[in-house]
Amino acid sequence: MENINLKYFKSSLYESVFEYYSNGETCHFCKRTSEPLVKVDETIEIVTKQKEEGLEYVCLGCLLDRKYAFVQEVEGGYLTEEGIVTSSTKYKSLQDSIDYHTNLLPKEENLLAIEKSKIDELMHTPPFRAWQGAVWLTHCNDFMTFVDIWEHEDFVAKSPDGNAEKFFDEILDNWQEDDFYKEQFSPEKSDYAESVFYAFECSHCKKYRGYVD
Repeated sequence: MENINLKYFKSSLYESVFEYYSNGETCHFCKRTSEPLVKVDETIEIVTKQKEEGLEYVCLGCLLDRKYAFVQEVEGGYLTEEGIVTSSTKYKSLQDSIDYHTNLLPKEENLLAIEKSKIDELMHTPPFRAWQGAVWLTHCNDFMTFVDIWEHEDFVAKSPDGNAEKFFDEILDNWQEDDFYKEQFSPEKSDYAESVFYAFECSHCKKYRGYVD
């Protein structure tokens, strides 16, 4: 499987939004058909240096050549053509939530403190495939690196003591109910288990974090 090895994305091409097409689709910029492509639609928003008409497919090679960038959703907000837009700026009602000051506000402040060069780097990184859209986590004043979609064996391998469920609880970013791991990820998981865990690693301290979709 072809891998992508970037600062913020170290996983297989399959886990990215890019794929190989076989019906003559071409990149808007380079016109090549041999590169992995992504179809630009309502779920994929890109940024270009100037207004582009009729833009339908773009390729991985042209992303790496900085011919365009992605609007990215991140912990605390969004990276856009206009710069950082915090979650509560986009959705004002979030400021009225009970845990805004203890949960979301610190994430927004964290995001606003990240260096511009790191923001540019992430916007030139392929989004990973996610059911409800990719959200990049942060740590050590930087964006974390997406490393893979994890299953039970991955939690066992990465856990310091081999206790997969305990490790899952320690690094999970979004709360889940009791027995969630057993029902969704363990060898005894339910036949109806559909949850996906997106795993990230901090490039500075090597801490793992992740969230469930």
